[in-house]
Amino acid sequence: MIRKGVIYGIPIALGYFPVAVTFGLMALARGMNETDVVLASMLIFAGSAQFALATLIDYPLNATLIPIILNLRHLIYGCIVSRRVEVKKPFLTAFGLTDEVFALSFKGDDERFIWGLALIAYIAWVFGTVVGVLGGSIIISNEVLYRSLVFAFPALFFVLLLSNRDWISAFIGAFVSLMLMALGYPSIGILISGLFTPFVVRWLSWRSS
Repeated sequence: MIRKGVIYGIPIALGYFPVAVTFGLMALARGMNETDVVLASMLIFAGSAQFALATLIDYPLNATLIPIILNLRHLIYGCIVSRRVEVKKPFLTAFGLTDEVFALSFKGDDERFIWGLALIAYIAWVFGTVVGVLGGSIIISNEVLYRSLVFAFPALFFVLLLSNRDWISAFIGAFVSLMLMALGYPSIGILISGLFTPFVVRWLSWRSS
């Protein structure tokens, strides 16, 4: 099952690599040293939290609290996964349960399948960060390549949306985000939609069953 997870996780790895390169570039530009940047990817392994950390590195309290708040949605992911599969090693499974791994976890019904997804995603994320740290100046000098790296993250989510065809979740999340963005709260809108949408979708599925 781990091998099956690795195979299914190839699209995640292809999307993670350029985003991780971008993180490596941005973190260095924000003043983090090379060792800390690579360790962040190895130990945190959470894209949004790492980007927030690098952005707020000059404000220690915010750099600690904001990533924690951003990752509260993973509590919901863990609850859903634990209801679907038998979780024998919760700490290992939870560490690798990123947004994209969670989205593709529904393709299997075994904890080892999730490990396979997480393994190839983790390797791509750490390796991409190393490439960003070591080859930053070369990448930044190529405008086409740099723009492609920046676009990789939203493109990855769009591909996963097409794969799972969960249009209800996408519509509700987009609606909540756009409403709060129109009111002048774009960051809060993303956070609330990420926390609110799974509950609504779960409630709708319960009503229809």
